[in-house]
Amino acid sequence: MPKVSIIILNWNGLNDTIECLDSVYRLEYPNFEVVVVDNCSTDGSVGNISREFPQAFLIENSKNLGFTGGNNVGMKYAMRVGADYVWLLNNDTVVEPHTLAKLVEEAEQSPQTGLVSPVIYCYDCHEKVQFMGAYVDFTNFNVTKVKDSKELEIQLIQRNLILWGTALLIKRKVIETVGYLSEKYFAYVEDCDYSFRAMKANYRASVRLDAHIFHKGSQSTGRHSPIQVFLGTRNLYFLWSDNTQGFRRILLPGYYIGMVINYVNCLSDEGNEEGCEACLNGFWAAFRGKGGGYDPTIVIPVWLKITFCFFVSWYPHFWVRLLRFDVIGIVRAALAKAQIKFQ
Repeated sequence: MPKVSIIILNWNGLNDTIECLDSVYRLEYPNFEVVVVDNCSTDGSVGNISREFPQAFLIENSKNLGFTGGNNVGMKYAMRVGADYVWLLNNDTVVEPHTLAKLVEEAEQSPQTGLVSPVIYCYDCHEKVQFMGAYVDFTNFNVTKVKDSKELEIQLIQRNLILWGTALLIKRKVIETVGYLSEKYFAYVEDCDYSFRAMKANYRASVRLDAHIFHKGSQSTGRHSPIQVFLGTRNLYFLWSDNTQGFRRILLPGYYIGMVINYVNCLSDEGNEEGCEACLNGFWAAFRGKGGGYDPTIVIPVWLKITFCFFVSWYPHFWVRLLRFDVIGIVRAALAKAQIKFQ
């Protein structure tokens, strides 16, 4: 059986990691090694994990290298010890005993199958699918989740499938060909970028429908927290600028600014002032090409804040359509507004 190195990244997530490891060591697959990479935790993770799971190989980083840097440390170790596959597994997941065997079986069916994911279910609701693949819409600069197995089959045929890094099985040859995760992303969207790179190298992505895991989500950073908003906002620009060419690349800035206007508007409606600040921070970092972790000390120019305040305060959807050259949408919205006004 091919050797699999399971890389579990921990950053102050002791309880989640312990629960994840408990499920991992119940896997029925006979040939795997667990590599826990600790991103300089301060919650006593290292000592507790060492005592609870002495059979796991533990790597301690001297600082927080993010999802990309931390996993790269584990992947490089796995490559050195001769792993045939690397399984990136989030520490806030629980796996079923048969999952890894199913994923390897799927990957072994074709030399061109380079990335495989299980179906990811919600931890709190085991019947609710959280993720079963996504596909790319270059026209609107979107990555859209697959809704069902029929849509998944279409994307598999078209070879346009994007996978999350939540439980991503990667074939050794893929790493040898396309390299490691891009560390400028730090966290979030790096898995989409890696899927793009594997796709360009003619490797196929797949989802094994009878392999399941359960995922909590956003345990390290928190949903809509400043760090998540900053990284998500900035990294979406990196994703499209790194993987778009020709005429679409010319249109990218307008689409991206429109996306940021929408996001700031939504965060403002939620009363998330810190999120709004982080979103503009991410926007500013994106256009300056500043990768790495979240830096809340970045000074956002006053003119940028004033401009976005104006965009958001005065009919934001108009500006979004304008930036996307959606003339028909502008006319339709204006007619609809006029009809309401004169009724």
